[in-house]
Amino acid sequence: MTVIDLGERRDTPAPADPGPGRSLRRWAPALVALLCLVAPAAAAPWPTQPTGATIPASPDAYVLAVGGLLLVVDRSGPGAVPDADPVPRLAAHRLPSGRPLWRVPMPGTGDLSQAVRVGDLMVIETVRAQTLSEVVGLSVGDGGVRWRGEGWLDGVTPAGHLLVWGRDASGTSVLRSVDVVGGAVRWTQRLAVEDVHQPRRAPRVSLLAVLAGGRLELRDPDTGAVLRATAVPATTGRPRVLTVTEELVLLSDGLGALTGYETATLRQRWSMPRGPADKPDAFDCGLLICVEDGSSGIRLLDPATGTMRWQTEDVALLGSVGSRMLAVRRNFGGVAEHVLLDAATGRPVRELGRWQVDGGMRSADETTVRRRQRDGRLLVGRIDERGEGVRVLAALRGVVGECGALGSVVVCRRDGGAFGVWELPDAR
Repeated sequence: MTVIDLGERRDTPAPADPGPGRSLRRWAPALVALLCLVAPAAAAPWPTQPTGATIPASPDAYVLAVGGLLLVVDRSGPGAVPDADPVPRLAAHRLPSGRPLWRVPMPGTGDLSQAVRVGDLMVIETVRAQTLSEVVGLSVGDGGVRWRGEGWLDGVTPAGHLLVWGRDASGTSVLRSVDVVGGAVRWTQRLAVEDVHQPRRAPRVSLLAVLAGGRLELRDPDTGAVLRATAVPATTGRPRVLTVTEELVLLSDGLGALTGYETATLRQRWSMPRGPADKPDAFDCGLLICVEDGSSGIRLLDPATGTMRWQTEDVALLGSVGSRMLAVRRNFGGVAEHVLLDAATGRPVRELGRWQVDGGMRSADETTVRRRQRDGRLLVGRIDERGEGVRVLAALRGVVGECGALGSVVVCRRDGGAFGVWELPDAR
């Protein structure tokens, strides 16, 4: 596996030139030794293109990887597959082999926006015109529709139940617990979407933070029962839950303050003034909490004390990579440049150079990067766990981009619209 060092140190100034003759004689033995080391490294080839599979698709098709399957949504109809009835289709292929399982007419009313697999059921959400949404349960084996209902999918609980948003007969927003096997509603609670938050890092919804009746509540997502609750200060403005982590629930209390509560006990841990934004936002940034509240840049807070560790200036944060933060910034030429920052201080650690983050494939991990070579090959790499460099996973020909890596599998768009799937044994 090839590892590319992304930076070089220039801590000391270069010495003055003592003159060509004496200098060359002095350093000749060292230069010979250095060439002996460099020549084999320079000749080391990129990884060869592994054997892969091709999945037929039209140029406007898109893919979603979930539960060991690659879902292909072909919006223009048949694409590369002969079809007497050219309607939008949904196909499933096994990963990493690419073997086709089934291909059916698109079961929902719009574009596929998300999907989750629970046992032998694939649950998809389709959205049309950003207002009409439908949740459909499909058989993993044959793609057949088992049930369908209106609503927005909001996750899967530890017991395997679905959380689905919808509206009751009066038009009031409700949160429903839905049985994944038959689509039956288990319980319903009248709640506003903006009053309910959940931790986003875990694959399943482990907790619901709810604002209701002047209280901050933590509820069991399987039963809807209240586990813990605490009163929040009465204000003229509406309080809002900004984010929930395993350690902290962050609340904007309507009084111009950000207040952190311990997730385990709901004890108030700290409170601090917030910026001027009417609707501040916050999200989990690894060991820190990122806050956008109208201040200059994003503030990164210590969840234990609320102290600001550092603040962004000219970068946008993309995600955590071990003890690093992946960020993008624009230079004066308008070209996006990716950089790794020390998560604790915000100090730049590595410039990624020509490596670019590829957001062309849904559900891909956030550490996959790509780089186009002069000979047309596309290098696909992954930032290593320490954030110190990029491991080259594959050098691919005949691909146009839209790459994503999922575990040991790389999926890229090929020339002509089809997708290529490659398994990389050393990619993990």
